[in-house]
Amino acid sequence: MGDLDGRVALVTGSSRGIGRAIALELARRGADIVVTARTETPRDDLPGTIHQTAEEVRALGRRAAALRADLSVASDIESLAKRAIDEMGHIDVLVNNAADIGLAMYDTFWDMSAENWLRQIQINLNAPFLLCKAIAPHMRERSGGVIVNVSSGYGRSEIEQMPGGQGSPGVAYGASKAGLDRMTVGLAKELRPFGVCVVSVDPGFTLSEHCETLASAGGIDPQWAHPMAVPAGIVADVVCDPDPMARSGEVLDAPGAVPEP
Repeated sequence: MGDLDGRVALVTGSSRGIGRAIALELARRGADIVVTARTETPRDDLPGTIHQTAEEVRALGRRAAALRADLSVASDIESLAKRAIDEMGHIDVLVNNAADIGLAMYDTFWDMSAENWLRQIQINLNAPFLLCKAIAPHMRERSGGVIVNVSSGYGRSEIEQMPGGQGSPGVAYGASKAGLDRMTVGLAKELRPFGVCVVSVDPGFTLSEHCETLASAGGIDPQWAHPMAVPAGIVADVVCDPDPMARSGEVLDAPGAVPEP
């Protein structure tokens, strides 16, 4: 039995990347997992599907539900929360990991279309809000829960230069992540009386499947990236904390939170 035995976690964007790493780490620690993303069939350019991640969770001896959802569609978000609770019985942990990642996030203000701006804000900020809105009442009824918002250092400062290449993405990505951090602080205050912990985790420069494509486009050397196990471990540590409320409202820096050897 693990630390999270009997608890259920919903992890968005968990067909691949940091989301998949978080889902598997929570499963290793005993949680059952709702795997959700858009990808149901393999893609030519990127590995991973929701069904593959779900099978990996089951191989660890945990229950898994693979539920497709497009977080750019509000009705999908509401349906996702209902289907997850109906299928798994309850949700104890919500990890808002999904983000709109791609070369369009590097568009300058001059080049950025209104559609690009709205899509990044919808997926990176509005969707986490709507999922919290759908699942927090369920957590309140169960007298507790943990919500983790996967953020970014770009939401707090403009990074002029990454090792070997350019700095921050365009204005939409940073604005959406800044909003996510501020939402975390406000939600933590409002949900504290109901025993619901809310934190943000900045994963730092992480070697995900997207990393090499985006890094090469920006001329950034991916050797500076750390493994996905780093942010996955910090998220799992927060969820497993005997007193997660002590950290509620914090914005955690995953690399900085790793203890010195």
